[in-house]
Amino acid sequence: MSKLNILITRPEPENTLSCERATEQGFHGVSLPMLEIVPISEANKVAAIRSQIFNIDEFQYVIFVSKNAARAAAQWLDDCWPMLPVNTHWIGIGKGTTETLRAENIPAITNPGHTTEALLEWLKPVKMRHQKVLIVRGEGGRPELGEQLEKRGAHVQYLSLYERKKPVYHAQTFALLPDIHLIWATSGESLINLNSYIEQFKPSFKSLLLLTPSERVNTLAKTMGWHNAICANGADDASLITATELHTGQQNDRD
Repeated sequence: MSKLNILITRPEPENTLSCERATEQGFHGVSLPMLEIVPISEANKVAAIRSQIFNIDEFQYVIFVSKNAARAAAQWLDDCWPMLPVNTHWIGIGKGTTETLRAENIPAITNPGHTTEALLEWLKPVKMRHQKVLIVRGEGGRPELGEQLEKRGAHVQYLSLYERKKPVYHAQTFALLPDIHLIWATSGESLINLNSYIEQFKPSFKSLLLLTPSERVNTLAKTMGWHNAICANGADDASLITATELHTGQQNDRD
C-alpha cells in the first residue's frame, strides 16, 4: 500500500518535527502550518513582560499552556533569573510542554492528559484558595483555565509572550498539494484557520478524515461540517500517530 499523505497544520518549528516523525513511522507528512507564532515586540508590552518576569517569585504556581509559551518564557527566565525561584510550582499542560520546560532546566511537572480540562480535573485536590497563579500563554488565549481557577479562590494573572497569526496562503498553495488522505488539526484556532482556507480553495477536503486533539475541538470540527472528524485524545505526535494507525489500518502496512 502507498504511503498516506498527512496534512499537518502545527505552527513551526513543531510542524517540521511532526512531519519528520510521521515519515519515520511510515507515513508522509505534508507541512501546511495554520498558525504563525510571533514574539511580542512592542516596546511597552516588552517592558511589561520584563516586569512580570522579575516578579515571578511572587507566584505559587506558573502554568504554561503550550510549547511556544514554554520556549518563550525560558528565554526570559534565563535573562532575568540566574537561579529560578525555589518556592514556585512550574506546571506544563501536557507532556510535550513539560518536556520542553525540562529541556530548558525548568523543573516542571505535568498533569495526566493533554488539555486545559484535564489540568483542571487534576488540580481539584490542590488547595488553590488564595494561591497566586501566573498563566503563561499567547495573546488572546482561552480564558477558561483562569476563570475556573478564580472560582476556586486563586488569584490569577496572565503573561502573554507571543501572538498567534493566521498564515497567508493563496489558491496556488492548495492546487500544488499532493493527494491528501488525512489531516491533523492540533488546536481549535488552527482548525478555524484551516477551515476558512478549505472552504475557499479545497472544499473536497471536508470529506477527509480529520484528527483533532480533544473532544472540544472535535465538536467544533463537526459543527463546521467535518463529518469524519475523530478525537485523537492528545495533540502530541504519539497520540496522533496512534490514532492514524487505528483509523486507517496501516500500522502493519508500512513500506
